[in-house]
Amino acid sequence: MTTRGLSGDFETMPIRDLIVYLANRLATGVLSLEKEGTKKQVHLEEGRIINASSNLPREYLGQFLINMGHITEEQFNRAWQTQQETKVYLGRILVMIGLVKEDVVVAALATKFRETLHEACEWKVGGFAFTPGLPTPPADGLDVRVSLMDVYKEADFRAQAWEQIRKVFPSPRCTLEVKEDLLEMTPRKGSLDLKLLKGIESGKTLEELALGLHATDFFLYQRLYALHAMGAIVVKPPRAEKEPDFAIDVDLGLGDSPTPEQLLENARAFFAQSNFRDAYSVARRSNQLVPTLEATFLLKQIEAAWHPQLRADLMAKRLVPATKLSAEQLAALPLSAAERYLLARVDGKRELEAIVRVAPLKEFEALTAFDRFLAQGWVTR
Repeated sequence: MTTRGLSGDFETMPIRDLIVYLANRLATGVLSLEKEGTKKQVHLEEGRIINASSNLPREYLGQFLINMGHITEEQFNRAWQTQQETKVYLGRILVMIGLVKEDVVVAALATKFRETLHEACEWKVGGFAFTPGLPTPPADGLDVRVSLMDVYKEADFRAQAWEQIRKVFPSPRCTLEVKEDLLEMTPRKGSLDLKLLKGIESGKTLEELALGLHATDFFLYQRLYALHAMGAIVVKPPRAEKEPDFAIDVDLGLGDSPTPEQLLENARAFFAQSNFRDAYSVARRSNQLVPTLEATFLLKQIEAAWHPQLRADLMAKRLVPATKLSAEQLAALPLSAAERYLLARVDGKRELEAIVRVAPLKEFEALTAFDRFLAQGWVTR
């Protein structure tokens, strides 16, 4: 069945409606999705997904394989280096060097395809465009096909599941308590459940657990919901802490409560002076208080100018960061979940590039965090 090109936004056509529309028409082409800087592309052939890409690191193939326990972070980094030299798809490299079997990569790719669309099903704003009839390259050189109609049916189930999950876990800042006597069985050594329970026992928030396990939100919360249903975990109140990502370390001379407009004006001034660090911090604070198109556009301008500079300063120089902070000092620092994840991986042995590459975070986000660590004196070059 021939499908014409179409475009629109999710307020007029929710993503689930779009999925079933394309599924019913056995669409072939490329579906592009975008929301606030997050971009996805889904390649379709006769109503089936045969490839999917996203700029969300947690939706990369390597992240799924790490989360499922098929490869370690170190193995991923070695495979990535081989990929850069050979230009062969990562999944094919992992099979060629014997780290994983082909059926494992195929299963991980199918999961990746589904998650690329399922995560977008949560979007209330953003836009889409479907272009029919474009070439659709195979994923990682492997023949993987996922039915759009199956994705639609699962999305409907997930929408109902999320309603129940959010009643139990009201905030990503919640911590948990394990009731070991109520576990059905002792988790196997090296299993995801064991890693999950160790993370809970160490006091990690739900957000920190997701990052540490390289897990997508639904996979994590679904497992936690099952453990909660059997009484094996107890949800504790959200951890009270300020949001460090938006902290302003400069004196703007505007008093204790500057308005978003004043902050944005100062951010523009810093940007004009090529003071990207302060411009980014102040612009983010303005956008946190009152999200505006002006602040969003300025943040994109700052990222475009600052990102290459950060790469040249922190990654091109093969920086091997080290820290003398103890575990207790690290726990007491005012850090976001992303910053805590990154700082915990600083050991004086791994290059910054390797840490950033395997992190389930956007590169710019990770580099701005390390820039802050250096400015605060928490890590050394």
